[in-house]
Amino acid sequence: MKISNIALVLLLSLITFSCKTATKEEGNKQANETMAAKAETVSLNISGMSCEVSCAKTIESKLAKKEGVLEAKVIFNDSLATVKYDANKINKGDLISVIEGIGGLYKASEANKKECSTDAKDECCATKKDNKVSCTKDNKKECCTTDKV
Repeated sequence: MKISNIALVLLLSLITFSCKTATKEEGNKQANETMAAKAETVSLNISGMSCEVSCAKTIESKLAKKEGVLEAKVIFNDSLATVKYDANKINKGDLISVIEGIGGLYKASEANKKECSTDAKDECCATKKDNKVSCTKDNKKECCTTDKV
């Protein structure tokens, strides 16, 4: 009887310690994956939304559930989705496909750049190409005088 009790204690100890080791290894693996994430942000124009509660919240929810999406925010009034994602797991095209795949009701396109006239202020604009200045949407009002969108 003593031998069976000792064997039982040894077996329980073995199970307990092996579970702790596995949990620690899983935690380290998750930490390494989090560090390796290549976080990027994209703004997407969305057409076809008719209401905030059903349309915007549905799109936001579907994006947030997609693997590789770190954060999603849809603003109905601006017809704009801002998505933070892990570029190692998902890309802009996939995000657009997710939106356009929701019942076939919506169209999405990237919204980060606007074409501006050449007389735009250089200090707030990103690049010049073919005598045009490319500006981000956020600073368009300050640096761009004519939209070429």
